[in-house]
Amino acid sequence: MNTNSLFLSLFLTAACALPALAQDPLAAAVEKTKSADPMARRQAAEDLGRLRRPEAAQPLIDLLKDENIFVRATAVDSLGLLRAQQALPRMIELLQKDPAPQARQQAATALAYINNPAAEDALISALKDDAPGVRFAAVRTLGSMRSQKAVEPLSSAAADADGNMRLAAVSSLAQIGSAACAGPLKQAAADADVSVRREAMKGLGALADAGSADIYKKGLADKDPLVKLQAAMALGRLNDLSGEGAAIALLKDSDHNVRIQAANYLGAYGSKEKGFPALAAASGPEGVAVAKQMMDYAMAQAKARLGIVDAPPPPAPKPETKPKKGEAKPKAAPKTPAKTAPKAPAPKTEKKPVKAGK
Repeated sequence: MNTNSLFLSLFLTAACALPALAQDPLAAAVEKTKSADPMARRQAAEDLGRLRRPEAAQPLIDLLKDENIFVRATAVDSLGLLRAQQALPRMIELLQKDPAPQARQQAATALAYINNPAAEDALISALKDDAPGVRFAAVRTLGSMRSQKAVEPLSSAAADADGNMRLAAVSSLAQIGSAACAGPLKQAAADADVSVRREAMKGLGALADAGSADIYKKGLADKDPLVKLQAAMALGRLNDLSGEGAAIALLKDSDHNVRIQAANYLGAYGSKEKGFPALAAASGPEGVAVAKQMMDYAMAQAKARLGIVDAPPPPAPKPETKPKKGEAKPKAAPKTPAKTAPKAPAPKTEKKPVKAGK
């Protein structure tokens, strides 16, 4: 074969390969959804979600009927990523009727991305699902949707025997953040689980509810430092500085995360007379870099809020100018002798004539 024939053969081979190389990834993923291999179909569902293209929604909706649980779960997850509103009825159906808990759980999670109030009733019903994973997913999604309709059922979940469920429900109530959430959050502020108390006090404080001031003040006596600081923050929002003393004391806590939260309180609410001096004294010797950084930020925040202006630094001494290499040192100007006033001539003394005969 001569050189020209070889080049022609290579050219034709490359030309035939170009269509395969240029194949649309969406078309390739759709083609893969028809594979007999369930893992290939699952990969196709993942690829379709990753493309973030609206045209991928329908092939994914079709995969919600797949016989394989992993394919269905991946498909509903990808539909959530696409925010595919047209898939909402099928996603709700999956949540309510799919025999596999994993698929129902994934549907509850994906509905958070769809964020459509039409899913609220199905999610509230899912709070009674037999599978804990489905219940947890429904609780979190209702919180992220800030569902007012879900406040009452979430309040019941906040009293669940499972501490993790109580924590998830309290967190969702805090996210919803309406006045109707104050009651269950007050109850949760006295929970035996410290994590639940922290979340409840944080959510209750965000409401800035003057009617909860007594709960906030009780929180200042909590054994947990983070509950104390959340209570202090809540009181600060009501212009009540009764938590300042607790925050100042916690600047010396052994946990640097607690020290950071104490500094945050003092930066936002600390007084000029007590809070700021305590913060300035704690910032200097702070040995943890991130805590030092946050304390310095809190000090800057407090200065701006309190109108504290740093004294200007003393002026720097003027540097002595040195002659450049090779240049003669400039001669000092000759000293001019001080002019003295001319002396007045001494007065002449008259000689008295000597008398004769003496």
